[in-house]
Order: sequence, then C-alpha cells, then structure tokens
Amino acid sequence: MSLTSIRLSTCIFTIFLVFGIWVPFLPTWLEGRGLSAGQVGVVFAVALWARIPVGLFLASIADATGRRKPILIGIALVILLGFISFKFLDGYLALLLGWLVVGTLLTSTLPLTDNLVILTLGDRKADYGRIRMWGSLSFIGTSILGGMYLQGRENDAALHLMIAGSAIVVLGALLVPNVRVEPRKSWQPAVLELLKDRPFLIFVLSAAALQASHAALYGFASISWKAAGISEGVIGLLWAEGVALEVLLFIFGASVMKRFRVWQVLTLASVAGIVRWIVLGSTSDLTWLIAVQSLHALTFAGTHLAAVTYIARRIPHDRSATAQGLYDGLGMGLMFGIAMMLAGWIYGTSATDAFYVMAIFSTLGGIGAIVLGKIQD
Repeated sequence: MSLTSIRLSTCIFTIFLVFGIWVPFLPTWLEGRGLSAGQVGVVFAVALWARIPVGLFLASIADATGRRKPILIGIALVILLGFISFKFLDGYLALLLGWLVVGTLLTSTLPLTDNLVILTLGDRKADYGRIRMWGSLSFIGTSILGGMYLQGRENDAALHLMIAGSAIVVLGALLVPNVRVEPRKSWQPAVLELLKDRPFLIFVLSAAALQASHAALYGFASISWKAAGISEGVIGLLWAEGVALEVLLFIFGASVMKRFRVWQVLTLASVAGIVRWIVLGSTSDLTWLIAVQSLHALTFAGTHLAAVTYIARRIPHDRSATAQGLYDGLGMGLMFGIAMMLAGWIYGTSATDAFYVMAIFSTLGGIGAIVLGKIQD
C-alpha cells in the first residue's frame, strides 16, 4: 500500500471511529436523556434533511475550487466542538439543535472523503474498496469495544467516547493529501447539469431508496434489541457482524463490479433488504438476528459500492463532488429522513411494523435499478 493510500485509509478509519459509537449507541444515549422513540426519530430526521442543502453547498465549493482538504479540516473542528457542547445541552429542543449541527456535518464528511479518494486514486479507482474497508474495520472494532466498555457504565460514557473519537477525526483530516483538480469553469451550477441527466436521476433515486431502507435499523434496532433483553455487548457484536461481511465485499469490490453491472448489484441489494427487514420485523430471536445481519454486506455495502462506481465511471471530475453529495443527500438525507420519521412514528405503536415499512423502500429501490438497467447500464 502506497503512502497516499495509507493517508486516505487513516482518514476514513478515524471518521468511522465516531460512527462506530453514534450509530449503535447514540439512540440509547438520547433515550437515556429522556427522549421518546418518536423524538429520537425527529432528532435524526431533521439532521438528515439538513445535510441535503449543507452537503450540496460544501460539494459545490469543492467543485468550484477544486480543493477538498481545507473543507474537511474545518468540518472536523466544528464536529469536535459540537460534541463537547453536548455535555451542556439538556432537553429535547437543545439536543435537537445540537445534533442538527453535529449530525449534519458529521455525515457530510463521507461523500467529500469518498470523492477525495476517487480523485486521488486516478486510474486506480478499483482500489477504492480496499481503502474504504478501513472504515468498516474501524466501525467493527469501535462497536465491539465500545459495547463492552459501555456495558454497566453511566449514560454519558457514550458521549465521552464520541468526543474522543471526534478529536481523532481532526488528526485524520490533517493527514489527507491536498489534492487539487481543475476548478469548475461553467457558470451553471453542477447540480443543475446533473438534474438534467435522466439516467443519473434514476440511479440516484434507486440508490437513495435502498440506503433509506436502513432508517429503522439505525434509529431503533439497538433500542428494540435492548428491550428484548439483549445486552449492549451483544448489540455491539451484532452491528460488528454486518460490517465484518461488508469488509469482504469492499476487499473484492473491484472484481464484483467487473463481473456485475451497477443495476444488477442494486437489484441484489433490494432483494437482500426485503428479506432482512421482514425478518427483523418478525422476530428478536438472536439466531435470526445473526443470520440477517450478514445481509448488511449487500444492503449497504453493495449499494454504496455500486453508487461510487457509477459516479467514478460516468460523472466528470468538475461535478463529481456534487454528484456524490446529491447521492448522499438524497440517500442518507431526504429519503432517509422521511424513512426515519416514519419509523419513529410507527415504532411508537408497533416496533415490528417499522421494519416492514423499510421493506417497501427496498422494493422501490429495486424497481429503480431495473429501470436503470433497461435505459443505460
């Protein structure tokens, strides 16, 4: 592995140190601060929606200037200060506003980092999966060790871990290569050009629906499993299991994308999602949970790998950050926010039905993938 790849891998590794804590344990931390399931859903949804304009704004700056590193460093510093401020926030409204800032910026680091990796690799785009897997390995280690550490400790222990992790994210941002590409010359905003691209729109809507189907998992799976008597340590292992198999897909990602077309991978992710969400809505039996968590390799990693491949192959550099931001904003922003709101409202009355609704999102993503295959890929 080259020095450049090591620096990129380190940056991704540090970002997922924080993700490995907040994804499985922030919902339970918020619940411990007195928020209801519906309020947790709103907290996450508002930040997810905000990442659309914020993410596109940051991406447009990156495309206009041709630079990514200074933006990542600035975001990392604000995230650190934001998590520190959580120690002084109390009540639903304060926590909502706090996560609106921190959550929006934290999730906006991913599309910018992915775009930076693709641009840095140049013709070696096939190496993306081997760099991105370090984020997954980071998530695995943090969720396992974090679950063990948090078991039996006070609620704020999770926040302390997030503060420590965000400090390391700043160091990771400082390490990334200062890659510069040709600044955008067209007067027309890149997002307008992309919105005129019909195949791209179908692709991004399909991938967005597939990513949004994870809303109930991210927002309420840990709460549901804990209510079923599963310990924090085992919950951490369940999250780590899915990401461990995700790593395998990233390692062999180049071979997979050479063998299958983008629309075919998205279709596989759709089928896997339908099965996964129906099972999660039907049982809390640990054996079944272990079985369907393995499908995370397809539902999330398969969708993400297909999306990054599509953008790298088909979108010019001067609008690539915006394309990545649009995919991320729709998938992990608008649609994910809608799905999170639905999941929160439904979970309050029926935990199982919240997962069944996610199967509908997976189905819509699969329909879009098939349409994409017919018109382009």
